[in-house]
Amino acid sequence: MADEPPPPGTTPPGIEPDVPNVARIYDYFLGGHTHYPADRAAARRITAANPQAPLLARAMRRWLVRVVAAMSAEGITQFLDLGAGLPTQDNVHEVAARHHPGTTVVYVDNDPTVLAHGRPLLHPGRSLLLLGDVQDMASVLDHPDLHTLIDLTAPLGVIVSGVVHFLPQTPATAAQFTTLRHRLAPGSALALNSLVSDADPTGATTLFRLYQGETGRGQLRTAHQLRQFYGDFDLQQPGLVPLDDWRPDVPVPPSELPEPLIWGGMARKP
Repeated sequence: MADEPPPPGTTPPGIEPDVPNVARIYDYFLGGHTHYPADRAAARRITAANPQAPLLARAMRRWLVRVVAAMSAEGITQFLDLGAGLPTQDNVHEVAARHHPGTTVVYVDNDPTVLAHGRPLLHPGRSLLLLGDVQDMASVLDHPDLHTLIDLTAPLGVIVSGVVHFLPQTPATAAQFTTLRHRLAPGSALALNSLVSDADPTGATTLFRLYQGETGRGQLRTAHQLRQFYGDFDLQQPGLVPLDDWRPDVPVPPSELPEPLIWGGMARKP
């Protein structure tokens, strides 16, 4: 993994390079370049305590690629990636374009780091990145720039990857996802993943406490609690399962297979 910091003088306003950041830690785990010493130190502490962490990050990226392919195969040509994180390998707009060249993608994140480093990597007219928060869905869905690429009256593919376990388990969080589901058109798809405690409660709790200790946020959930985020949407086969069990397409080397700590699934709006 690259340890080179971003070039001197390129730290955008509002970014705290000395405070570990979720998006930059994830970028480090994926072998990216947009991270600072504080992020690398946090990532190494997490990995030292639980070597599964980078394996899970890569499993989330493999899952995202398959989810985008599945949605594209069902005719979806516009995507909303909530809590997108930093652009890295196999971003949604790159994967979707392999299936439908005219696909449009809106990325949303509440981190100024993501906007500062991500916008230059997008495809103008086909993808854009907005500052927004999954805990304020109405503002995200009403953002005027979103509507330049996305038609909410047509089926939309929504992806929330690596985000839910950083959200509190409160009525307010549930209400935000209710707002999202109500605003989506019939035929839309919602894909979620999260750290869950079902398969390995001890391992999941250990990893969650590590992340929470570095970021100060989150809630460890069961698969049943994660299922509630889909509301009355139809959960698609094979349901909520460990990430690499969700419609696998190519074998994953045993050395890259993580423990089943993060589960994911996709549901459709009738």
